[in-house]
Amino acid sequence: DKLNHGSVQGFPSYEEANELLEQFLRSNPNELEKRQIGTSFQSRPMYAYVLATPTGRQNKPQALLTALMHAREPAGLTVLLYFLGHLLEKYSRGDPDATYILNMREIWFLPFVNPDGYIANKGLRNKVIRKNRRPTCRSSVDGGVDINRNFAVHWSSSFGGCSEEHGGSQPFSEPETQAFKKICEENAFKTAMNFHAYGSMLTHPFNWATQDLMPAEDKRVYQEIARVFGYKKFGPAIKTVGYTTSGESDDWMYSARHIISMSPEVGPESGGFWPPSSQIDGIDTRNFDRALYVVGKAGMELGTEWVQQPLPPSGADLSALPGGPPHHLLKLRITNRGLTGSHGKVLHIAVRGVVTEGAAAGDAVGLLVSKGEEDDETREMLTSDHGILAWKAKAIPSRSFEEFRMYISRSREPEGQKRLQTCVAEASGTSACQCSEPSPEACCHNKHVNVVHSCSL
Repeated sequence: DKLNHGSVQGFPSYEEANELLEQFLRSNPNELEKRQIGTSFQSRPMYAYVLATPTGRQNKPQALLTALMHAREPAGLTVLLYFLGHLLEKYSRGDPDATYILNMREIWFLPFVNPDGYIANKGLRNKVIRKNRRPTCRSSVDGGVDINRNFAVHWSSSFGGCSEEHGGSQPFSEPETQAFKKICEENAFKTAMNFHAYGSMLTHPFNWATQDLMPAEDKRVYQEIARVFGYKKFGPAIKTVGYTTSGESDDWMYSARHIISMSPEVGPESGGFWPPSSQIDGIDTRNFDRALYVVGKAGMELGTEWVQQPLPPSGADLSALPGGPPHHLLKLRITNRGLTGSHGKVLHIAVRGVVTEGAAAGDAVGLLVSKGEEDDETREMLTSDHGILAWKAKAIPSRSFEEFRMYISRSREPEGQKRLQTCVAEASGTSACQCSEPSPEACCHNKHVNVVHSCSL
């Protein structure tokens, strides 16, 4: 209710948003931390809110979420606040996805990149202020520096002080962008979302360019993100809005820090910069899963592929396999589509659906052959526990995979179509795992995997 019943045309005021953030801090003192990162042009403190469980904070992949770089785009603020609040709520209920994210990521929230401009808009009937409050024009409304044109990649001085795109006297001339630059240089953010409004589109580097200059692998990363967002418009500015931009934040974050940074333009075209309060809930909820995906992609992102095929006439030596050789060979590929290698030196893997549940705990039921991208092979016998196979594998680097071939003894092969379900637990001080195809039962509760309640396959 606080996000769509605020005092600024339904949006929360600066004071109301900060009170909500203080409530989050009071309710979650172990997970949420407030840090001052700088001051605005009008000397207001700029704060970041850092979310993570305390264990292993220094080693967690980091993601950054920001809002109100442009002061007249409050939908970005409510999307950020909703994501933070709803994630904390889900974590308090023991939700597996939220528990995994808080255990395995560190998320930085910067809700007010341009606090002065947002406060100035509150007192205006026509809330059009976009820039910070540095006096660059006779008109106070038209004055200011566009924070999103003040970064040091293809910065331009071609826009005058009264222009909406005035980029300042030089790159990083503004205290707001200096604070922004500082936290990017002091941290190792892998992904970032700078929320803007409006138009339901997703822009990413290179926004200064008229042609596609993105390296192939990073282009694939952005395409994976775009599929989750589902926006019809996706790409650099020339493709989404039809023009190029100079001194833009995503371009600097990507070029200078290799952060997979993007600017979701949240909210429909029909709503404008200040959509009706009746649209706020929908804008916020639609963007929760999108933001969760980008935060998750900063670390390991689990992908699984499997195929069943007739047992080839030649291959692994199966003479020692109890119960006779199988009818089929099962191939499982576990992929890390994320931007950081899996945490720790090993992964704990559990798979259900490839053996019958009749085997006694500890009985040998099959042979596992592991093969990585470098073609090195390892072999081990598999044992079953209540129909679950579990084993340890080496860590999977970013954007890489490990492949496993399973030869299940004929007496333990299930009949009919198999439905394979997989959990992967990253070894860490606080165990947490990712699963494919969630179900009410708990594959990852298997004692061999040693995963706590945060995983519920």
